[in-house]
Amino acid sequence: MPTRKVSVSVATDARRAPQRTARTREAGILARRDRLVAEVALLRRRGEPSKFIDNAEQLLTRWWSRASWNAREELLKSADWLVRLEKRRSGQAP
Repeated sequence: MPTRKVSVSVATDARRAPQRTARTREAGILARRDRLVAEVALLRRRGEPSKFIDNAEQLLTRWWSRASWNAREELLKSADWLVRLEKRRSGQAP
């Protein structure tokens, strides 16, 4: 039985789909990081020293650049958890 020919555009779209998905995922990760960096800055402006905020800032800056996208997702989870702990400690709503 002869094989069915697939048009070039269909084949190209199939190869590009994973790229679009990866780019969308990366954009979401970067947006979450921006939100957390802004929250950390806001909490830091209050003036109270906090190890939770210090550690969250380290995760979002120092360890960020060399991390893979999967590792960056884990860094975001940890930083988000630290920010929530700080808000709870200081009496703010999470």
